[in-house]
Amino acid sequence: MTNDMKHNIQSLIILFTMMFAAAGAKAQNADKIHAEDGLLNHLSVGISTGLTGAGIDVVMPVHKLVTLRAGFSGWNIGNIKFKAINTATEITEMQMVETEAVKRSQLVDKVELAAKPNFWNFFLLGEVHPFKNQPFYFSAGLFFGSQNFFHFRNTNEGSLGFLYYANQMVEDYNRIFRTNYPPIGLKFGDYVFTADENGNIDVRMKTNAVKPYIGIGFGQHLAKTHRVSVAVDAGLLFWGTPKFVLNNDTEIKSSGKNSGISGALSWLKAWPNLQIRVAYKIF
Repeated sequence: MTNDMKHNIQSLIILFTMMFAAAGAKAQNADKIHAEDGLLNHLSVGISTGLTGAGIDVVMPVHKLVTLRAGFSGWNIGNIKFKAINTATEITEMQMVETEAVKRSQLVDKVELAAKPNFWNFFLLGEVHPFKNQPFYFSAGLFFGSQNFFHFRNTNEGSLGFLYYANQMVEDYNRIFRTNYPPIGLKFGDYVFTADENGNIDVRMKTNAVKPYIGIGFGQHLAKTHRVSVAVDAGLLFWGTPKFVLNNDTEIKSSGKNSGISGALSWLKAWPNLQIRVAYKIF
């Protein structure tokens, strides 16, 4: 478990403690937030859409001021295609390594890549409504699911063997002569995606599988007098620092010289959530 994850979980525990303490202090004098007080005596089913995807969930009360929400959300947009620059074409001082494999790799300027977003999670949230007769609440809990936020792959299957062999030559040369020539592959900002032995680019943008969540909301998850209710949530999923990895789980190191993508990822330790939910109260 990373230090970031430990810190986030500790913060989550502290937040939960404060929220439930506040709820307990108000419980004796607060008006009923539901039609009847009780434990698990109501149930609503909801559908939602937002930055964590489309979802479905259920909500039940566990206290006058506390509800428990569990469900699933996710999205799968499809392939986003773009052209990536072949770094072999940028080689200027590599005469000692210019084998036929390297020279052949320099004949192709750009290669089409497909980036496929894929983000899905199950979640369990506790929601505290601290103010009597006000549809405002705090929420905290866990999302757990996919680690691969983006999957990058070449659109022409198995066509990048020439990049793989050229990069192998460079790696061998660096190892034998203790040089530091950059890898040959496809450029994505300040990263270079190298091909595998099958002639493919197979790279994932990886995050943590377990993501603590904190947020605030406005609305109702269990209608007081009607069957249908609406609520809006805003919050953060703490998913760690994203990183790019090859299909063997080897992390790709940034050159730190060009686009600043690595700098953006270094502070993108949380994914924002803005979500609207419509629910139907079954009983």
